[in-house]
Amino acid sequence: MIFLKVKIKDIAKMADVSIATVSRVVNNSKPVNEEVRKRVLEAMKQMNYRPNVIGSDAGRSDTPLIGVIIPQNSNTVLDDFNIGIRDLAELYGYDVLVGLTDGSVNSELHYLNLFHHMGTEGYIYVGSVPSKEHLEIIQKSGSPCVLVGEQSQIDSIPSVHLDNVTASYEAVTYLIQKGHRNIGMIRVSGDNAVGGDRYRGYQQAIMDAGITLREEWVVESGMAVEDGSDAMRRIKDSGELPTAVFCSTDWIAVGAMNFLIDNGIRVPEDVAVFGFDNSFIASVVRPKLSSVEYSGTEIGMTATRTLIKLIKGETGIQHHANVAHYLAIRESTG
Repeated sequence: MIFLKVKIKDIAKMADVSIATVSRVVNNSKPVNEEVRKRVLEAMKQMNYRPNVIGSDAGRSDTPLIGVIIPQNSNTVLDDFNIGIRDLAELYGYDVLVGLTDGSVNSELHYLNLFHHMGTEGYIYVGSVPSKEHLEIIQKSGSPCVLVGEQSQIDSIPSVHLDNVTASYEAVTYLIQKGHRNIGMIRVSGDNAVGGDRYRGYQQAIMDAGITLREEWVVESGMAVEDGSDAMRRIKDSGELPTAVFCSTDWIAVGAMNFLIDNGIRVPEDVAVFGFDNSFIASVVRPKLSSVEYSGTEIGMTATRTLIKLIKGETGIQHHANVAHYLAIRESTG
């Protein structure tokens, strides 16, 4: 994978000037109109261009490029996702250009614009639900796009992920089969796949079992360990504790377990905890965390394979593809 390496011709295209003009600005060899100079410098800044000190172009390879727009991540299932993209892209002769966003729409739009100007042949997009602004840039670029992380509602954009609703339903049903009737949930805020779909699976499992859903046991949370700990505290402060808690992510689940254990509440004897994503942390913490397992690498490879088919003009491509999921049962559920 490469991270925003560009050639002088890419700077020239973005700044709408000649290659010679960019060279003059880079080397400070001849006078350049101040407005033009600022435009070139701004393009260099946006593209993260760094001139080669020995004078040759510090550009990317001439192989075709795939652009990946993804939230900045560390030690999550997205690591495996990136590996899957890289491995399949290399197999088909593509370089991968990665734009790490801060999770905001503005950051996503910035990279879509940047990749458009750099001439990427297609996009793999992980982020917020695509808005009118996202779609305008994608359509303007004329390059295909594959959505990852949720099921696409846009006819022209296929998607790849797992069935979050069914996976969550099965996890909560497992807890019910273990004898739990008082089951809470710490859910990610929002109505995306992680927040909305995983909650809907929980909700459906509770309803199908004839259990009354206790609203005070459903708490929204950020995605950090500290957020999971705070959410578990809020559930405890509501009064009676549930006997099991289903969490939207493993990191939230670890935070919930930390709070319980720090407050003398045993896991799983007093409260069972079930996570989601089967991140590496699930088998590192003690007690080991039960979690929904799926292959991030397979998602990355499937998304890349779909995108390359689109780039090559193939038809009859499945609009949405789900990868397999499993329940990885460990100590946190008894």
